[in-house]
Amino acid sequence: MDTSENWWNDMVPRKSAVSPVYSGPGFGLFADTPVATPDGWIAAGELERGDEVLTFDAGFQPLSAVVREERIRAGTRWPESLRPVRVPAGALENRENVLMLPHQGILLEIEDVADPLGDPYAVIPAAALEILPGVERVSPLTVQDIVFPVFAEDQMVFAAGGMLTFCQSHWGTRAGLMPRFGVASNYNMLPVNSGKLLVEVLLTEFEGEAIA
Repeated sequence: MDTSENWWNDMVPRKSAVSPVYSGPGFGLFADTPVATPDGWIAAGELERGDEVLTFDAGFQPLSAVVREERIRAGTRWPESLRPVRVPAGALENRENVLMLPHQGILLEIEDVADPLGDPYAVIPAAALEILPGVERVSPLTVQDIVFPVFAEDQMVFAAGGMLTFCQSHWGTRAGLMPRFGVASNYNMLPVNSGKLLVEVLLTEFEGEAIA
């Protein structure tokens, strides 16, 4: 596997200076996903505007808004491309099982690669995790509520005991905010196939540590 700087640059999506936030199916957190707050781990669905949530870059930050959606899909009615990803406890830094929407961003720390700023981090869609042992696509058997925590700036949020998931700054008029346009976020998510290549690198690192 080529982990050179050129390999990384080839994978990073080229984005214009004008970049609207992601929208549509496959993004957001399931309402029962626990997130870190000053009062401990609280289900995302219980959050309200003004509540503080622990972020990767800026410590505890207040929510500008909380957008809620109900997806009336259960069992086999979930389209294959939108089927959630079940991540078992310990697969990443999560201490408990967690259900993720397939296009929800996850932050990985991978020593063998670096982003354009030189940091060993990459954001991938949860769908790219399905090559990890124990990770699988599932069809929820009940109606699921989806939550979009909104901050003043893009943030990575601690969820499910330690994994980091992406929360964008503006979510349009549904949140009482104008849609954001302008300079693209520092958190640019890779396509699924590129994300899977990085997960393979992560697996190689784990195997190397085990042998050592």
